[in-house]
Amino acid sequence: MAMLTIETRSAPAIDAGVWRDLAQLAVEALVIGVVFSVLLALAVFVVARGTHGDEFAGPQSPPVELRAGASVA
Repeated sequence: MAMLTIETRSAPAIDAGVWRDLAQLAVEALVIGVVFSVLLALAVFVVARGTHGDEFAGPQSPPVELRAGASVA
């Protein structure tokens, strides 16, 4: 009994519709990534603009000591 061997494989070639769908998927993923990055950068910018500029630079004026006094009722 002879053993059957496969010399060549005949697989169907990927047609243009599949390549077009893959290209469209890649473009959509790229657009989603760019939009998300812009929104994230905008959110960071809004949060950073909401703070005062000297908060991270350390105290600019001498510290103020608060003392508890008699309450006025």
